Amino acid sequence: MRYSVSLMMLGVALAAAGCHKQPDQAQPRAAETSARAIAWREGDVDDAFAEAREKKKPVLLYWGAKWCPPCNLMKQTLFKDPAFIAETANFIPVHLDGDAKDAQLWGEKFGIQGYPTVIILTPDRQEVTRLAGGSTAGQLADVLKVAATRTSSTEDLLRRADDPASLSPDDWRLLASFDWLDDPKHFGDYKKGAAFVAKLAAAAPDPALKRHFALTSLFMAGDGKDVAKLTPDQLAQVRAVLPPILDSYDEVKANRQELSYGTTPLILALPDPAEKQALSAKLVAAMDRMAADTSVPLGDRLSTINPDIALSKATNGGKVSPDVLGKVRTRVAMVSKAATDPSMRQAVMPNAGDALAEAGDKAGAETLWKAELPKAVAPYYFMVDLAGLKEDAKDYPAAIGWLKQAAETAQGPATRIQWAIFYSNGVMRMTPDDKAAVEQAAGMVIDALGANDAGYAERTQKKADDWAKKLRDWSGKHGGGDVMARLDAMMSQACAKGGCKDVLKA
Repeated sequence: MRYSVSLMMLGVALAAAGCHKQPDQAQPRAAETSARAIAWREGDVDDAFAEAREKKKPVLLYWGAKWCPPCNLMKQTLFKDPAFIAETANFIPVHLDGDAKDAQLWGEKFGIQGYPTVIILTPDRQEVTRLAGGSTAGQLADVLKVAATRTSSTEDLLRRADDPASLSPDDWRLLASFDWLDDPKHFGDYKKGAAFVAKLAAAAPDPALKRHFALTSLFMAGDGKDVAKLTPDQLAQVRAVLPPILDSYDEVKANRQELSYGTTPLILALPDPAEKQALSAKLVAAMDRMAADTSVPLGDRLSTINPDIALSKATNGGKVSPDVLGKVRTRVAMVSKAATDPSMRQAVMPNAGDALAEAGDKAGAETLWKAELPKAVAPYYFMVDLAGLKEDAKDYPAAIGWLKQAAETAQGPATRIQWAIFYSNGVMRMTPDDKAAVEQAAGMVIDALGANDAGYAERTQKKADDWAKKLRDWSGKHGGGDVMARLDAMMSQACAKGGCKDVLKA
């Protein structure tokens, strides 16, 4: 339902801290880290690297956003794990909110696009690795131990990984927790990334690790399709790796996000109906066990319902069976009862509503999301979801109303740009003949661009460029030359004051 693209289905699903302090405020140093909290610096990346050079410690950089559900989940789980917290004493931890001054510029420098991203860097700013939030907390604490003394870069590691026989045990530890799904600098092309990870699967020194890499590679090769298009060799891999993973609960937990989000398309690609049915049953049983496991992060327990929904739709002409719908409602109720902290609700309730909507209970999703608005960490996030429901129902005035309200209430310079773009794109999509409405909504984007101080780069730049293309396309199809002339003048004035790029002149 959501217009925004979270970090990738997988986890990034993981994958924001609360309101950030201003960079000039005094911040606790890494040495003050206790077993209770990570001593994050807030926003001052240059100062963090200066201290890293002085203390000869690497930097642990977390890039997130207040509204981002997987960021809030990471905040409530990994960042509260005592073993992970203890290891951060060997780093200079810095939190960079995506709305902080120059945050988008830093994102571009470090090749970051999705929230959340956690990367480890040497004092001279070379990336050592980036952490996949789907890994277990214990596994990531172990990775921090390894990374704390590393001086080689990610580029060096990946070069050596091209010949896996040369890799050390520590190299394999880093690769096992590497965020393959949110590294646009190295693996923006999932097909290319899938082939690379498949090579690691063939060479990995441990059977469980082989299966983990193979499953990750297959997911990447599936490219987000409802039914993956796989080669005969890849189909053989599905048959080889899935049964032993599903037979081991430890491996189920270690691969929980791949299983929740990416495995159903692989199973549905199998040509043998009996084989599909048997693997589907094993997958659902494994997900049910994990849903009841309170040691598993709450968001991951919720996502265990995804295979039920996808498999039911595949066998019922695109509709979910009554039994599965009841199961979805039960799991959503479980999650809602367990999520008592506002950050945790921001982490899980958007996806809870998505599950209801995907299962056919759009009225239930609407009721759930509306109930979150008065107490939400970022209510504007839910408003975009509500707009999606209304657009699906072709109630365009209501959908646009929600998008406008979301854009008006969004907080933070980069976030205001993104939400204004949601609104403007929605108006062009749903009421393209209403030139006044298109102009008004586009004007809100221009105002947000002119007021931006988070840096015109990376996420902001890509979203603004894409929006400008849509606006030019709208003008060509709907005779919007006069509107574009006024908007272009408005953009020139805004960028003269704020330093943004005039995307309408591209």
